[in-house]
Amino acid sequence: MNLLFLILGTAGCAVLYLTHRHQGWLRQPLPPSARVAGALLLAASLAAALAAWTPLTAVFAWLVLAMLVWSLLPFAALLRRGAP
Repeated sequence: MNLLFLILGTAGCAVLYLTHRHQGWLRQPLPPSARVAGALLLAASLAAALAAWTPLTAVFAWLVLAMLVWSLLPFAALLRRGAP
């Protein structure tokens, strides 16, 4: 369940990031309807965390994962292109 939590949470955050118009990975952002898929992935991630841990621990880990992934995703695009 722990690995499922990490995979679903990271995928959900990535999908939501890629729907934003200022994302740096794709030429065109994903369509706004993909936000529903991202939200469902995040909800499934929270469900996996709740199945694995106590509710307080699960919510805390879920929020920390979201903060970490959304903080690092913009920099991953810079690493892909190389230093200017």
